[in-house]
Amino acid sequence: MRVAVILVWRPKHFPSWEGRGTPPHDRIPAALSVARAAAPYTGTHIASLLPRDWDIRLVHEMVRDVDLEMDVDAVFLSTMDFCAPHARRLAAAFRARGVTVIVGGLYPTLHPEYFAGDGVSVVVGEAEPVMPRLIADLRRGRLEPLYRAEGLADLSTIPPPRYDLVETEFTLPMGYEATRGCPFSCSFCVLSALRSSYRRRPIGNVLRDIQQIPANWSWRQRKIVNFMDNNLGADRAYFKELCEALIPLKRFWSTETSIDTVTPETARLMGKSGCRYLYIGLESLAQDSLTMSNKRHNRVRDYRERIRLLHDNGIVVMSIFLLGLDGDTPEYLERLPELVEEVDVDIPVYSLAVPIVGTPFHAALRDAGRLASGDLLDASDGVHVAYEPRRVSPDELELALAHCMRRTYHPLRVARRIARRAVNGHWALAMSAAANQSYMGYQRALARTTLERLAERRRAAGAADVDGPRRAESPIAVDGA
Repeated sequence: MRVAVILVWRPKHFPSWEGRGTPPHDRIPAALSVARAAAPYTGTHIASLLPRDWDIRLVHEMVRDVDLEMDVDAVFLSTMDFCAPHARRLAAAFRARGVTVIVGGLYPTLHPEYFAGDGVSVVVGEAEPVMPRLIADLRRGRLEPLYRAEGLADLSTIPPPRYDLVETEFTLPMGYEATRGCPFSCSFCVLSALRSSYRRRPIGNVLRDIQQIPANWSWRQRKIVNFMDNNLGADRAYFKELCEALIPLKRFWSTETSIDTVTPETARLMGKSGCRYLYIGLESLAQDSLTMSNKRHNRVRDYRERIRLLHDNGIVVMSIFLLGLDGDTPEYLERLPELVEEVDVDIPVYSLAVPIVGTPFHAALRDAGRLASGDLLDASDGVHVAYEPRRVSPDELELALAHCMRRTYHPLRVARRIARRAVNGHWALAMSAAANQSYMGYQRALARTTLERLAERRRAAGAADVDGPRRAESPIAVDGA
């Protein structure tokens, strides 16, 4: 059987998305920029679950457009929320030719109805439990409209990724998986909607995947390891064992974990084993907002010291800060850029909180009648308000977002952040410089379009423009170093 595994990768803000590998590439949504390295892992993993005697093509839209005329019997489309409309268009085009279409991923799992009636089969949940039945139905030529995973995957049985299928034009480091899920249930997090337990892969299998990278791949693909786990350090004993096992491999690696993972011992082990870049889920610098979001394991008073431990071991820190949580006051939003600078996050990224269907955050807003009318998919980008905030107006919240982006990524502040890493080694300095320069363009561009959208909205309503005497209209300023 001829099968294509397609990683759908065209965000709605860039419908034509020309210039892959050029500067506009750096201005894609934050979720996309973080997840784009995960996509090859998704594709190579899905392909590894299919029969070895099938003719399989792996297509990544970051590398090339999808050939809608490709000679295949079936296509697997893996998609996230910001690519869902494009995924549905691709599905319709293939179905029009009589090609069997299977759609899976985060968005189809949470919204299987989005693809209903398109003549496609939707996988809800993890792929591994449903794949044997799906493969059998593909061979018979009779697929069901919905394949729902009953139970969770046994991660010890995951086969090696199909690196042989990765397109040669894809030159980013690969993503890897050591754990799946998270033991916490933060109310705004998509994992609280998926309700999956925290699981670990055998460390030997993780090392196998890292060491099997082809020798003819580029240096950074062979030497840089991106763990795509949601909370790699949640199990402290497992995490320390993994770090110890990575030391002799002499790789540089990055991952995501919660701030409570960081202790003097774990920070030292991470640095020694090659960790150079860490995404930490700080989410907010308002303790009330964290408590209301069931993120009590984050204590704002500990942030600065734990980030210092990471810096002392040569690790650059990135974090996304959510605006619009129920504890956020106008005064907090005004001071947020200064608070972020005080805790010394190297790459701060701002986003509005998004009410993801199935999360407690969404349920609370729905039950209180605070959800905005319209399609929530339109607000999944983190720059459009999708609900009535508790302590500010929707316009004030979007104005606060622009304020944080512009102030934090003012060139003088960027230069100060980069300079602070000079004492932590050349790797920390280089990574901080590269990431800050990339996000400076992206965040300031989003700030500009947000202000333009607010100005147009106010002009349509006959109100004063947001550009000019805005300080008189709102406690939130929008620029300055």
